[in-house]
Amino acid sequence: MFNYRNKILVFLFCFSEVILFATNPFPAYGKPEKYTRFGIAPVIGFYSLNTKHAISPKARMSFAVFLKRERSMDKSYKAFISYGAEYLFHGVNFKSYYFSQDTLQLYDESFSYSYAMFIHELNIPIQAKFTFKSTTNSRLTPYISIGYIPRIFLSSNLTISKDGNNVKSETINLKFKNPFLSSKINSFASLSFGIQSNRTRNESVTVFMELNYKYGFSPYYFNTNYSPSSLFINSSHLSLNIGIAF
Repeated sequence: MFNYRNKILVFLFCFSEVILFATNPFPAYGKPEKYTRFGIAPVIGFYSLNTKHAISPKARMSFAVFLKRERSMDKSYKAFISYGAEYLFHGVNFKSYYFSQDTLQLYDESFSYSYAMFIHELNIPIQAKFTFKSTTNSRLTPYISIGYIPRIFLSSNLTISKDGNNVKSETINLKFKNPFLSSKINSFASLSFGIQSNRTRNESVTVFMELNYKYGFSPYYFNTNYSPSSLFINSSHLSLNIGIAF
Protein backbone atom coordinates (compact mmCIF):
# COMPACT_ATOMS: atom_id res chain seq x y z
CA MET A 1 0.00 0.00 0.00
CA PHE A 2 1.25 3.49 -0.84
CA ASN A 3 2.32 5.67 2.04
CA TYR A 4 1.28 9.32 2.15
CA ARG A 5 4.40 10.63 0.43
CA ASN A 6 4.06 8.23 -2.50
CA LYS A 7 0.39 9.14 -2.93
CA ILE A 8 1.23 12.82 -3.09
CA LEU A 9 4.05 12.27 -5.58
CA VAL A 10 1.91 10.08 -7.85
CA PHE A 11 -0.98 12.52 -7.74
CA LEU A 12 1.25 15.52 -8.53
CA PHE A 13 2.95 13.65 -11.38
CA CYS A 14 -0.37 12.66 -12.98
CA PHE A 15 -1.78 16.14 -12.51
CA SER A 16 1.28 17.73 -14.12
CA GLU A 17 0.99 15.36 -17.07
CA VAL A 18 -2.64 16.35 -17.56
CA ILE A 19 -1.76 20.06 -17.53
CA LEU A 20 1.15 19.51 -19.90
CA PHE A 21 -0.80 17.70 -22.57
CA ALA A 22 -3.90 19.83 -22.15
CA THR A 23 -1.95 23.02 -22.84
CA ASN A 24 0.61 21.41 -25.20
CA PRO A 25 3.24 24.14 -24.85
CA PHE A 26 5.81 22.30 -26.99
CA PRO A 27 3.97 20.61 -29.90
CA ALA A 28 6.16 17.94 -31.49
CA TYR A 29 3.94 17.00 -34.39
CA GLY A 30 0.91 18.06 -36.40
CA LYS A 31 -2.67 18.36 -35.26
CA PRO A 32 -3.27 15.96 -32.32
CA GLU A 33 -6.16 13.55 -32.17
CA LYS A 34 -8.69 14.79 -29.61
CA TYR A 35 -11.76 12.99 -28.30
CA THR A 36 -14.50 13.43 -25.76
CA ARG A 37 -15.45 10.02 -24.39
CA PHE A 38 -18.81 9.24 -22.83
CA GLY A 39 -19.66 5.84 -21.43
CA ILE A 40 -21.72 3.76 -19.05
CA ALA A 41 -20.87 0.49 -17.34
CA PRO A 42 -22.36 -2.32 -15.32
CA VAL A 43 -20.01 -2.96 -12.38
CA ILE A 44 -19.19 -5.98 -10.24
CA GLY A 45 -17.81 -5.22 -6.77
CA PHE A 46 -15.48 -7.46 -4.77
CA TYR A 47 -15.61 -6.78 -1.04
CA SER A 48 -13.76 -8.00 2.03
CA LEU A 49 -14.44 -7.12 5.66
CA ASN A 50 -12.81 -7.22 9.06
CA THR A 51 -13.98 -10.75 9.95
CA LYS A 52 -13.84 -9.98 13.67
CA HIS A 53 -16.83 -7.69 13.21
CA ALA A 54 -18.66 -8.78 10.05
CA ILE A 55 -19.11 -11.73 7.67
CA SER A 56 -20.65 -12.76 4.35
CA PRO A 57 -20.11 -9.71 2.11
CA LYS A 58 -22.21 -9.80 -1.06
CA ALA A 59 -22.09 -7.20 -3.82
CA ARG A 60 -25.25 -5.27 -4.66
CA MET A 61 -26.31 -3.60 -7.91
CA SER A 62 -23.57 -1.31 -9.21
CA PHE A 63 -23.00 0.91 -12.24
CA ALA A 64 -20.87 3.81 -13.45
CA VAL A 65 -21.18 6.70 -15.91
CA PHE A 66 -18.23 8.79 -17.06
CA LEU A 67 -17.09 11.65 -19.27
CA LYS A 68 -13.43 12.06 -20.28
CA ARG A 69 -11.29 14.25 -22.50
CA GLU A 70 -8.58 12.40 -24.43
CA ARG A 71 -5.76 13.50 -26.72
CA SER A 72 -2.80 11.93 -28.52
CA MET A 73 0.75 12.32 -27.22
CA ASP A 74 2.98 11.09 -30.08
CA LYS A 75 3.53 11.26 -33.84
CA SER A 76 2.35 7.69 -34.42
CA TYR A 77 -1.02 8.30 -32.72
CA LYS A 78 -0.60 5.26 -30.50
CA ALA A 79 -0.27 6.95 -27.10
CA PHE A 80 -3.03 8.99 -25.46
CA ILE A 81 -3.75 10.65 -22.14
CA SER A 82 -7.21 11.26 -20.73
CA TYR A 83 -8.78 12.91 -17.70
CA GLY A 84 -12.37 13.43 -16.65
CA ALA A 85 -15.04 12.54 -14.12
CA GLU A 86 -16.89 9.34 -13.24
CA TYR A 87 -19.88 8.71 -11.01
CA LEU A 88 -19.70 5.28 -9.37
CA PHE A 89 -22.69 3.77 -7.56
CA HIS A 90 -22.10 0.49 -5.73
CA GLY A 91 -23.22 -1.44 -2.69
CA VAL A 92 -22.63 -4.38 -0.39
CA ASN A 93 -24.65 -6.56 2.02
CA PHE A 94 -23.08 -8.20 5.06
CA LYS A 95 -23.87 -9.56 8.52
CA SER A 96 -22.68 -7.78 11.66
CA TYR A 97 -23.62 -6.60 15.17
CA TYR A 98 -26.17 -4.00 16.21
CA PHE A 99 -25.86 -2.42 19.65
CA SER A 100 -28.94 -0.81 21.19
CA GLN A 101 -28.62 2.23 23.42
CA ASP A 102 -29.43 0.19 26.54
CA THR A 103 -27.23 -2.86 25.89
CA LEU A 104 -23.58 -3.69 26.41
CA GLN A 105 -21.34 -3.93 23.33
CA LEU A 106 -20.76 -7.66 23.55
CA TYR A 107 -18.67 -9.10 20.68
CA ASP A 108 -19.91 -12.69 20.80
CA GLU A 109 -19.64 -13.37 17.00
CA SER A 110 -23.39 -13.76 16.64
CA PHE A 111 -23.58 -11.44 13.57
CA SER A 112 -27.37 -11.63 13.61
CA TYR A 113 -28.10 -8.30 11.88
CA SER A 114 -28.16 -7.73 8.12
CA TYR A 115 -26.49 -4.57 6.80
CA ALA A 116 -27.33 -3.24 3.33
CA MET A 117 -25.18 -0.36 2.10
CA PHE A 118 -25.24 1.78 -1.04
CA ILE A 119 -22.29 4.08 -1.78
CA HIS A 120 -22.11 7.10 -4.09
CA GLU A 121 -18.70 8.38 -5.12
CA LEU A 122 -17.04 10.72 -7.59
CA ASN A 123 -13.92 9.46 -9.34
CA ILE A 124 -11.41 11.58 -11.27
CA PRO A 125 -9.70 9.20 -13.74
CA ILE A 126 -6.27 10.18 -15.06
CA GLN A 127 -5.23 7.53 -17.57
CA ALA A 128 -2.58 6.76 -20.17
CA LYS A 129 -3.72 4.65 -23.13
CA PHE A 130 -1.59 2.76 -25.63
CA THR A 131 -3.09 1.37 -28.85
CA PHE A 132 -1.60 -1.59 -30.71
CA LYS A 133 -2.13 0.17 -34.06
CA SER A 134 -2.18 3.78 -35.17
CA THR A 135 -5.65 5.31 -34.86
CA THR A 136 -5.16 7.20 -38.13
CA ASN A 137 -4.85 4.18 -40.43
CA SER A 138 -6.81 1.40 -38.68
CA ARG A 139 -10.56 0.89 -38.58
CA LEU A 140 -10.47 -1.03 -35.29
CA THR A 141 -7.76 -0.77 -32.66
CA PRO A 142 -7.23 -2.83 -29.49
CA TYR A 143 -5.65 -0.96 -26.59
CA ILE A 144 -4.50 -1.09 -22.99
CA SER A 145 -4.71 1.73 -20.45
CA ILE A 146 -3.40 2.31 -16.95
CA GLY A 147 -4.56 4.96 -14.55
CA TYR A 148 -4.50 6.66 -11.19
CA ILE A 149 -7.99 7.62 -10.01
CA PRO A 150 -8.64 9.90 -7.04
CA ARG A 151 -11.97 8.95 -5.47
CA ILE A 152 -14.26 11.09 -3.32
CA PHE A 153 -17.12 9.74 -1.21
CA LEU A 154 -20.33 11.70 -1.75
CA SER A 155 -23.03 10.02 0.35
CA SER A 156 -23.84 6.54 1.60
CA ASN A 157 -27.10 4.92 2.64
CA LEU A 158 -27.35 2.16 5.21
CA THR A 159 -30.25 -0.09 6.18
CA ILE A 160 -30.06 -2.60 9.04
CA SER A 161 -32.59 -5.39 9.55
CA LYS A 162 -33.12 -8.54 11.57
CA ASP A 163 -35.41 -11.43 10.62
CA GLY A 164 -36.88 -9.28 7.84
CA ASN A 165 -37.73 -6.36 10.14
CA ASN A 166 -36.17 -2.96 9.54
CA VAL A 167 -34.13 -1.77 12.55
CA LYS A 168 -32.28 1.27 11.22
CA SER A 169 -32.15 3.27 8.01
CA GLU A 170 -30.05 6.40 7.57
CA THR A 171 -27.37 8.26 5.64
CA ILE A 172 -23.89 7.54 6.99
CA ASN A 173 -20.54 9.28 6.69
CA LEU A 174 -17.97 6.94 5.15
CA LYS A 175 -14.29 7.65 5.81
CA PHE A 176 -11.05 6.17 4.50
CA LYS A 177 -8.75 4.45 6.96
CA ASN A 178 -5.79 6.03 5.10
CA PRO A 179 -7.13 9.41 3.94
CA PHE A 180 -5.53 11.72 1.39
CA LEU A 181 -6.10 15.44 2.06
CA SER A 182 -9.56 14.64 3.47
CA SER A 183 -11.17 11.70 5.27
CA LYS A 184 -13.41 11.27 2.20
CA ILE A 185 -10.59 11.12 -0.36
CA ASN A 186 -8.31 8.26 -1.44
CA SER A 187 -7.65 6.60 -4.78
CA PHE A 188 -7.85 3.63 -7.14
CA ALA A 189 -5.28 2.12 -9.47
CA SER A 190 -6.87 0.96 -12.72
CA LEU A 191 -6.10 -1.30 -15.66
CA SER A 192 -8.18 -1.60 -18.84
CA PHE A 193 -8.20 -3.75 -21.97
CA GLY A 194 -10.41 -2.58 -24.81
CA ILE A 195 -11.14 -2.16 -28.49
CA GLN A 196 -12.27 0.97 -30.31
CA SER A 197 -13.31 2.10 -33.75
CA ASN A 198 -11.48 5.07 -35.25
CA ARG A 199 -12.48 8.12 -37.22
CA THR A 200 -12.88 8.01 -40.98
CA ARG A 201 -13.71 10.69 -43.53
CA ASN A 202 -17.38 9.79 -43.24
CA GLU A 203 -17.62 9.01 -39.51
CA SER A 204 -16.55 11.38 -36.77
CA VAL A 205 -18.26 9.50 -33.92
CA THR A 206 -16.55 6.29 -32.79
CA VAL A 207 -17.46 3.54 -30.32
CA PHE A 208 -15.45 1.62 -27.76
CA MET A 209 -15.79 -1.27 -25.31
CA GLU A 210 -13.34 -2.08 -22.53
CA LEU A 211 -12.94 -4.26 -19.48
CA ASN A 212 -11.74 -2.14 -16.55
CA TYR A 213 -10.45 -3.20 -13.14
CA LYS A 214 -10.08 -0.76 -10.23
CA TYR A 215 -8.16 -1.58 -7.07
CA GLY A 216 -8.81 0.56 -3.99
CA PHE A 217 -5.73 1.49 -1.99
CA SER A 218 -7.45 2.08 1.36
CA PRO A 219 -10.18 0.37 3.41
CA TYR A 220 -13.09 2.54 4.52
CA TYR A 221 -15.41 2.59 7.53
CA PHE A 222 -18.11 4.51 9.41
CA ASN A 223 -18.55 5.38 13.08
CA THR A 224 -21.91 5.09 14.84
CA ASN A 225 -23.05 4.21 18.36
CA TYR A 226 -24.73 1.02 17.14
CA SER A 227 -22.01 -0.55 14.93
CA PRO A 228 -18.51 -1.95 15.59
CA SER A 229 -15.79 0.69 15.64
CA SER A 230 -13.40 -1.25 13.35
CA LEU A 231 -15.73 -2.44 10.63
CA PHE A 232 -13.25 -1.87 7.81
CA ILE A 233 -14.34 -2.58 4.22
CA ASN A 234 -12.02 -3.21 1.26
CA SER A 235 -13.28 -3.19 -2.30
CA SER A 236 -12.20 -3.51 -5.91
CA HIS A 237 -14.41 -3.20 -8.99
CA LEU A 238 -14.65 -4.82 -12.41
CA SER A 239 -16.67 -2.99 -15.06
CA LEU A 240 -17.58 -3.37 -18.72
CA ASN A 241 -17.33 0.15 -20.14
CA ILE A 242 -19.32 0.83 -23.30
CA GLY A 243 -19.52 4.23 -24.96
CA ILE A 244 -18.89 6.67 -27.78
CA ALA A 245 -16.11 9.14 -28.59
CA PHE A 246 -16.59 12.31 -30.62
